[in-house]
Amino acid sequence: MVKIVTDSVSDLPREYIEEYDIKVMNLNIIFGEKTYKDRVDISPNEVFERIKNNDEFPKTSQVTPFEFIETFDELSKDCDEVLAILMSSKMSGTYNSAVIAKNELADRKIEVIDSKGITLGYGLIVIEAAKMAKQGKSLDEIKKRIECMIENIEYLIVFDTLEYAYKGGRISKSQYLISNFLNIKPIVTMKNGEMVVKDKVRGRKKVIKWLTDYIKSNNIDIKDKVIGLNHVNDKEYLEKLKTDIINQFNPKEIIISDVGCTVAAYSGLSAIAIYFEKEA
Repeated sequence: MVKIVTDSVSDLPREYIEEYDIKVMNLNIIFGEKTYKDRVDISPNEVFERIKNNDEFPKTSQVTPFEFIETFDELSKDCDEVLAILMSSKMSGTYNSAVIAKNELADRKIEVIDSKGITLGYGLIVIEAAKMAKQGKSLDEIKKRIECMIENIEYLIVFDTLEYAYKGGRISKSQYLISNFLNIKPIVTMKNGEMVVKDKVRGRKKVIKWLTDYIKSNNIDIKDKVIGLNHVNDKEYLEKLKTDIINQFNPKEIIISDVGCTVAAYSGLSAIAIYFEKEA
């Protein structure tokens, strides 16, 4: 039996965590001198409120090697193999912490994979791995499938503002100032494990049309695919995107989640995203 482990940045819906028995390692959210466990001690809404009302900007910190050692040691007592699929190593030290833990437990069958992604984009990969594990697939079979997914998951994340990405050190001041002045909504994707701007849309009303036009113009077939949708503090925006996606493409399954505290710290007070697997 293969046990699947991930970190809280994957933003998995609670029902999937429970149904597929996925172990989630929680990153830390730091306000001043106080540290909170993502989604355990503090919710995304609480993070938004503190940012909005008090202009407090949190820091985040990785899962430690010791935490992974404890978790891997405990899990390996009850299962044959452990597979950890974690957020991009270029955006957090969490992956490196897990590698250290794996090396400390060299006598156990533990694999650690860099998803090269963030939020529900690699959450889809984690869910697929957990589904295969539940079906009794071998570790090699699961690895082969998810390595293919890592290369082919499309991330389309739309930030309403780049203010918080700038404050968090993710983009330059000039990028932020230009986008803010022109009311530009950046379409962000992942490339080699890093966030990059794929395109820019002038004004919020054009965003959803851009997303659906992108799928059409690139002849991407999502009718029989599992896709992911999530949002930051904007359910109405997400519902509009969901309705348009269903009406135009009718995907096999839509997994919906809220963005967690870690990503919310950089995304600002409004964002939506869609994730899907392109053909290999």
